[in-house]
Amino acid sequence: MKAFRREFIANFFSYLKYLLLVIVFWQEVCIKVCSSLFQAVPDFQETRPRNYVLSASASALWNEELDKAEHELRVAQTEFDGQAEVTRLLLEGISNTHVNHLRCLCEFVEAQAMYYSQCHKYMLELQSELGRCPDSLDVNSHPARSPTDPSAFLPLNSASPLETDALQIEEVQPPASGTRKAKVLYDYDAADSSELSLWADELITVYTVPGMDSDWLIGERGNQKGKVPVTYLELLS
Repeated sequence: MKAFRREFIANFFSYLKYLLLVIVFWQEVCIKVCSSLFQAVPDFQETRPRNYVLSASASALWNEELDKAEHELRVAQTEFDGQAEVTRLLLEGISNTHVNHLRCLCEFVEAQAMYYSQCHKYMLELQSELGRCPDSLDVNSHPARSPTDPSAFLPLNSASPLETDALQIEEVQPPASGTRKAKVLYDYDAADSSELSLWADELITVYTVPGMDSDWLIGERGNQKGKVPVTYLELLS
């Protein structure tokens, strides 16, 4: 806003300076025309005879110079009026541009205020909804982890396989309801013998068994079998 005002003031004074220069220029032209007019007046004391009657040649010269001076004065006045009109139009254009800029600036400020007001409203609603969530987590009770770390997708409140009763993986059988195919999203190294290591982009067969944590599935790859985290998988069927 301050930069716009400085630019507007600079343009206004430049146009005002231009107008003053035009006025001074045509004032000098008028002065020169009048000076030539008065200089062209013959000296009656030297040219007229003693009976104070102008000669025919002096009268003709006077009329010729007078007509010439009047013609130059009319031309100068016409050009001055044209320059004054151009200057007036330029000043009107500056005024209209200034008004238009102020209007656009006011609309921009109103739009920004409305946008941020709506953002504030939505954030308050989201905060209220998160506050009512019974499973909300205290982020300060857990160390920060990088978003690009696949382990960040592991549920914080889920029990580790080492903290639960060890399942006899060899005794686990696929359920009667069938199995599903899943695509591995990230590499995963098994923490113990009950887990199955994973490689990104491979396809495995997964299923769940009764009593098992919902954040884990049983995965099979050929003759290999073990627990796999659900967050590392994309279920296909």
